[in-house]
Amino acid sequence: MPQKSDSIGIIYGDVGSTEFNFTVDGHNIRKFDYVAAPHKEGYVLAQVMDIKRYSDLKFQDAATLRSNDELPYIKSSVSAYADVIGYRDKRGLLQTPRTPFETGSRIMPANEDLIRHVLNLYSEKQNGAYMGILKGLDLPVFLNIDSLVQKHICILAKTGGGKSYACGVLVEELLKKKIPMVIIDTHGEYLSLTKPNKDKKDQKNMGKFGVKSRHYSSQIVGYSPLGSRGDIEHLTLNGLNLEAREIIDLLHAKLSGPQIGVLYQSIKEMKEFKETYTIRDIIEAVARSKSNARWNVIASLESLDSIGVFSVKGTLATDLVKKGRCSIINMKGVPPDIQDVVVARLTKELFDDRKTGKLPPFLLIVEEAHNYCPERGFGTSVSSNMLRTVASEGRKFGMGLCVVSQRPAKVDKNIISQCNTNIILKVTNPNDLKAIIQSVEGLTNQTYNEIQRLPIGVALISGASIQIPVMVEIRTRETSHGGKSVTIFKDGEPTDFKPNIPKMPAPPPQKEHVVPVSSLPVSRNNITEKAVLVNRVAKRLGWVTTDSPEETIKQLTKEAEKMKENVYKYLDSLAKLGKKFCHEKDPECNRCPMNTGCRYRVSKPKKQGLFRK
Repeated sequence: MPQKSDSIGIIYGDVGSTEFNFTVDGHNIRKFDYVAAPHKEGYVLAQVMDIKRYSDLKFQDAATLRSNDELPYIKSSVSAYADVIGYRDKRGLLQTPRTPFETGSRIMPANEDLIRHVLNLYSEKQNGAYMGILKGLDLPVFLNIDSLVQKHICILAKTGGGKSYACGVLVEELLKKKIPMVIIDTHGEYLSLTKPNKDKKDQKNMGKFGVKSRHYSSQIVGYSPLGSRGDIEHLTLNGLNLEAREIIDLLHAKLSGPQIGVLYQSIKEMKEFKETYTIRDIIEAVARSKSNARWNVIASLESLDSIGVFSVKGTLATDLVKKGRCSIINMKGVPPDIQDVVVARLTKELFDDRKTGKLPPFLLIVEEAHNYCPERGFGTSVSSNMLRTVASEGRKFGMGLCVVSQRPAKVDKNIISQCNTNIILKVTNPNDLKAIIQSVEGLTNQTYNEIQRLPIGVALISGASIQIPVMVEIRTRETSHGGKSVTIFKDGEPTDFKPNIPKMPAPPPQKEHVVPVSSLPVSRNNITEKAVLVNRVAKRLGWVTTDSPEETIKQLTKEAEKMKENVYKYLDSLAKLGKKFCHEKDPECNRCPMNTGCRYRVSKPKKQGLFRK
């Protein structure tokens, strides 16, 4: 339980039940730190969302100061704004207070136990996917494996924001737990899971996250629609006994009513004489039709057959989905229209076999998802309908879906909204940000700004037992990252360049805080020289009667404000008079521009030096 001595600030101002402001009492509080606020329900967890410093230095005063001038004493204070996360009730449910916090309540730093308890960070290494550490704290963040696979995942980021890197971390964790996976690898990035991470920078960071370099080559099998090469096997689709509705779903060109009728009639007639048939058989059957609509149907079927991925048997779904195996469908070099057909047909085969129990529960990961399930208005894809079906029904049958995209605005909103686990990295495009806020639960308009400011490698994660979005520093990958940007100019490596960065300039001198004389020791070390000069001049002129420099400054400040004079410029002019003419001994009153109204000069006209030329 936090102690009173741990207080870092006090709640002030108008206070609600979901947010509050508090003073910061000299502690190093940073944005996104977690704090504990007392409430009648107990200590409530809140997160600092903004910090501001207030001062009495006005613009007019600052504008008159030159860069090399001695700064006056600036009174400042720090205030923080916190969003309330909540507390756990006796049933373990996350609740937010229904009554406001008390003004004047002391805010404490949240300890590790409170953070874990409220954020539900109890998943351990044995049953969770280790994604990284809580930003700003050394708390590991694990995502519940069952929630990840049974419910869907979306990983969203701008280009270069780290989405493929984060997805690679997730795949590594699922491989450790022997979870079957099928990855639609649009750019051939995930075959690097077979190689250990040898990046020197990454190896230095591994100790921070408690991971070591390793590979998963024994669990990775690569496939390609282009054919076998090296360790990559040839992926083919079952083209035997395709129904008319299946063919229509795979065609990019939409058939008219008469054309659909020709296709259905041709397949029906052929079935009466053949138990098994191929696309070529269908083409021949359509060619025998008397209808003029047959020519467009034949052209569409020829286009489908020409992609070369259909065979009599096809790659079995039971070979792709096995416990502990990750099947990577390498689409690198495959034309987009063929990719579309492969994803559509493969997803259907996997879904059908999972529904009938032929496959164990598994996760389908779709990279560059905006290509395969675009939002309406951003193009069409034959795989869209099938992916929508998996998103809406897959969780009932144990087929999880993970969509990864750099353009959230172009991904079907129905699919994103079905994802319970969201891993969002840096996004700056306004349309993409708007799409994320509208589609992902638990995000607010304030989150809109924070997503733009996320550092590379930091993700906003929600779901998978974590009900409140938290900022997580994604751990270093154990395997090589296949999505690195290509170095174009290699002659001048970045390590060869040593920038001549100027050192931070020393801050200009600032006046010390003038404390009351009554609280000062006999020594005058705490009073600035300028304050002493101002007090001497003002007293000799008869403007003040006090011997206290602080009291003099207060009185003259009020007078200057009444006259609408610049306070610091006004005081500085008196200090200059004191330094140049009004010496403590032997003042040069005859040369002083204020000598006509000086009471000191009038009271002691015969004092040596007063009229010195």
